[in-house]
Amino acid sequence: MHFILTREGGAALDEATWQTTTGALRVRRRLPRHCVAAALIIASIAVAAGADRWLRVITLQSIPTPPAPTAKLFNDPIAVSITVSAGHHHAPWVTTDKELRESVELWKRMHFADWNGVPEQLREEGLRRMLRGYDHILNNPSVWDTMDAFDWDAVPQPVRTVAYRHMVAYWSGFYDVGAAFNLPAPIVAETLAAIVMSESWFDHRSRSKNRDGTLDIGLAQASLFARERLRELHAGGRVDAFLSEDDYYNPWRATRFAALWMKFMLEESNGDLEHAVRAYNRGTSDALDPPGHPLFFCGANAVGSLHTQRRCAAGLGVHLAAWPRGPSQHISRSPLTFCASWGRTG
Repeated sequence: MHFILTREGGAALDEATWQTTTGALRVRRRLPRHCVAAALIIASIAVAAGADRWLRVITLQSIPTPPAPTAKLFNDPIAVSITVSAGHHHAPWVTTDKELRESVELWKRMHFADWNGVPEQLREEGLRRMLRGYDHILNNPSVWDTMDAFDWDAVPQPVRTVAYRHMVAYWSGFYDVGAAFNLPAPIVAETLAAIVMSESWFDHRSRSKNRDGTLDIGLAQASLFARERLRELHAGGRVDAFLSEDDYYNPWRATRFAALWMKFMLEESNGDLEHAVRAYNRGTSDALDPPGHPLFFCGANAVGSLHTQRRCAAGLGVHLAAWPRGPSQHISRSPLTFCASWGRTG
């Protein structure tokens, strides 16, 4: 321990004998240099040890775990021979089971007739996934109202078929087609859907040239006479819809025409549904001629396609629901509605 004199203690040295306790401050001795060095070395070792531990933990965490054996994760794709559609023609195609289940681009190339050649289990799984993937347009009038013909071009044909049938049922209920003659609404809706199928096979771009050079156009194959007559009826206030030529290629508007025109055919046929069906195709005056035999002739592909639709409907557990009386009442999308039966030849 060292002592340092204060100011008072220094002044007292001139007049008094030195006293070790007089006016002195005690100051602790400094630590020896070797103690300080030892402390620094210990601290450095502790820091280095901590850094080493941290580095080891981080390094171990960054090392990826070995991947699981891929043999159990992936199955080899199964080649499947199918057909695809281009216009009204079918072409052979080789694909895989995975693409049939998941490929939207492949779905766009396949019509119902093409799905008939797919193995049953794979066909039902693929169609089910397709319909669920397009659920937002299957049964939604508010969406249909925003779509045009080009939008529907990008939708797979099986999905379009289901949606178009819903459109037919919607307008049939909206205009109460057949109600004036006490015809059951489900039968009228299914008959009208069968007419549309027979006229265009649900092809909204369909065009048929008549012998006189005129064209029947769109999903409902509206003739030139019918298109002009509808415009006259609209001008006279008898119908609430005016359709341009392009509107007949829009499925939402074309199915509206089909319901309106069928209603007029029933009025002219005095409620005779079979006569009205003939009249839709040939006109009221020629409806009873031999060529005016009921429609709905289906070739082998068509019959198979109807079977596919029935199986698809049964697998989804869907049914024909009641339809609203006005376009502002949108239809619930759960469960999906799907007419499970079609008009047949008499």
